[in-house]
Amino acid sequence: MSNRDLEKERSQFAYQRVKNAKEELKDKEQNEYKAYCKKIPSMIQTNGLSATTAFMFSKKGTYGFIYNQIDEWLIKKGEKRDEELIDWLIHINTSFEYRKITIEVLAFFNWLRRFADGLIEKKVS
Repeated sequence: MSNRDLEKERSQFAYQRVKNAKEELKDKEQNEYKAYCKKIPSMIQTNGLSATTAFMFSKKGTYGFIYNQIDEWLIKKGEKRDEELIDWLIHINTSFEYRKITIEVLAFFNWLRRFADGLIEKKVS
């Protein structure tokens, strides 16, 4: 798959996931979703993908919603597994594979962030 095709697929998937967030989450959760889509990439860069994912897994709520979106994207990308996402991440054997997955998740967040900015209006609750 060419880089252009991958970006197109990534953007389409992210767009649909942000639309789902807008439909499924309440106003306060939508505001959180938008803020977290901006915040999580820096958390990944600072703390690592596994630590950030473990944090999202433990928090549930809006973080859990985003955790599931990451999981869906990685499965769609061909990262097949029978275990929970966090379990799989902490057992990746090579730094090359871990780095590849981290780069992919960050690229996915570039699209999530853009679409969350465009589709979710800040609501005062």
